[in-house]
Amino acid sequence: MDHLLRVMFEGVSARAHLVRIDRSWLEVAHRHDEAPEVMSLLGEMSCAAILLSASLKYEGSVALQIHGDGPVRLAIAECTSALGFRSTVKMSETLSVRPGADWKDLVNQGNLGRFSVVLDPKVSGQNPYQGIVPLHEEGVAQALESYMTRSEQLPTRLWLACNGDHAVGLLLQKMPNEGGSIASAPQATGQSSDDDWLRLIALADTLTRDELLSTDARTLLHRLFWEEKPRLLEDRPVQFSCPCSRAKVGKMLRTLGTEEIESILAEQGQVEVNCDFCNTHYAFDAVDCAELFTAEHPPATPGPQTLH
Repeated sequence: MDHLLRVMFEGVSARAHLVRIDRSWLEVAHRHDEAPEVMSLLGEMSCAAILLSASLKYEGSVALQIHGDGPVRLAIAECTSALGFRSTVKMSETLSVRPGADWKDLVNQGNLGRFSVVLDPKVSGQNPYQGIVPLHEEGVAQALESYMTRSEQLPTRLWLACNGDHAVGLLLQKMPNEGGSIASAPQATGQSSDDDWLRLIALADTLTRDELLSTDARTLLHRLFWEEKPRLLEDRPVQFSCPCSRAKVGKMLRTLGTEEIESILAEQGQVEVNCDFCNTHYAFDAVDCAELFTAEHPPATPGPQTLH
């Protein structure tokens, strides 16, 4: 089962999240025919988005977005508070991935790459928030650790791994005294000391990549932290989920305006849209497009749009 475990430690003001995605990761991987280094990056981003979304205090989503200046031009991983995730990658048409390419080779060759965290609360009166993540670190985990510690003031450590069949992530985090913009958690008994925190990190640092990928979640948590008396708070299923629909695509097309739509129809005979996340194909012929601009659906002001 693809799932996420949340635990807290007796007498230590810290928590752990561990996510493992197998079947749902294959749903993503089978839609992308990219180099292993690229899929490893996307798998790590997917697990990181799931781990962060599990801390949301509200209904909404966390999206990680990398705009790269290397072979990876765009990588997105998004997860809702219900732990439905999706992810996709867009590659350069001119740059290729060399075998063994690292983080900098893939997304930040000229130091022009951008990494952001977008929090999108589905709550009335709350607007999305975007935080910028530095790309000068060694990888996804290290970049997000720096961001969480600096921006959220929550000391955080991440361990991420992905191969062709599995993607796994472990998050350790000091629990805040008060709720933060991403995270909140019940108060643990006792006051966490630096020694407690460093001991948890030292235990997790014994993990090898192969062990992280090959061991089931409950066994892994017990093997690492049994002496710390971990208490299971939650075991939640994780699944691939893309909320695209014909109605949403139609809404996006209306924003292009009648002139643009008629131009596409004249050239191609129909308007076709492919969802980058789930590969669902949508086609609108002349009759379909005319219905988009009826009185019930007046055209919106044209402008740049992203399909969600």
